[in-house]
Amino acid sequence: MLESIYNIDYWKTYLLKPNFTTDNIPDLTSKVAIVTGGNAGLGYETSLALAAKGAHVFLACRDKTKALDAIERLERELSETAPHLYPKLDFLYLDLADLRSVAKTAQKFLSKGLSLNILVNNAGLGLVPPTLSKDGVELVFAVNHLGHFLLTQLLLPKLIESQPSRIVNVSSMAHELEVPLGGIQFGTLSQADGESPIVHYNRSKLANILYTKALARRLTNAGHHRVFVNAVHPGYCQTGIDGDLSLTQGKVVSKLLTLTRAWAGRTAADGALSQLYCAASPEIEEKKLSGRYFIPDAHELRPSPYAMNKELQERLFKYSEDFVVKRGLLTT
Repeated sequence: MLESIYNIDYWKTYLLKPNFTTDNIPDLTSKVAIVTGGNAGLGYETSLALAAKGAHVFLACRDKTKALDAIERLERELSETAPHLYPKLDFLYLDLADLRSVAKTAQKFLSKGLSLNILVNNAGLGLVPPTLSKDGVELVFAVNHLGHFLLTQLLLPKLIESQPSRIVNVSSMAHELEVPLGGIQFGTLSQADGESPIVHYNRSKLANILYTKALARRLTNAGHHRVFVNAVHPGYCQTGIDGDLSLTQGKVVSKLLTLTRAWAGRTAADGALSQLYCAASPEIEEKKLSGRYFIPDAHELRPSPYAMNKELQERLFKYSEDFVVKRGLLTT
């Protein structure tokens, strides 16, 4: 657990200056981006920074009202910080807990005939009461991994066509904490209460890195050297991802965790820097960085041994692919 705390490179990040700020984002006028969960928290700040540099940003969200409200707020902010800019911001419906809905979202975007240069898989669930998704998968795993897996695989041909392009999977250092023996017990993924809510979350964040590495390897082997896929840990942030913690942790622990996050948590703007680095920094292409894991702020770190396990990476990819193929949602 938390092998990184024994890694000198981890502690160096507290002494080093941030490796990236929003000032390092180049002009993105001709770029098109999708940010899942773009209406709040890290997703909102990511959408803001990309749009401020001229990108056409689609906020892929489940709640249309909240997304449209976020777009209004983004436009107001940009009118003050970048008055010369006419921001291009659009809503794209996305329900990651429903795979058929995910497939429809991908098709709707593809029907627009646009390029796709940046895909930020940012949306996610935190500690929520155990339940199953519409497709019969533990909900946190379904939203944090499986829905994003299908969305990415369906959009992959467009990302390849539009290269140079970026895929960013928002993970967490929680992937190093308690997870099932072996990293993922695939037989329990269809059980709502197979593990505790904390393990459900940690497991889903491990899956984000496993998928990142498996996909990067496939892109390299296929000769798509200008499609870069990376994973990030944004830090302990004030984002509201945990929802009502009292439902899973009790009132006392919930209050303590909420106060701790408010006192010690990073702002969403700071937390978004590593994913913005992977989404837009010229360094990613210049240094050919793909299949990597970054922590604040834009410093590379080796993830947990489970995350580095090639056999587990391939098992997860095959499980995910078989799951969606059998339901007629993806062809191989």
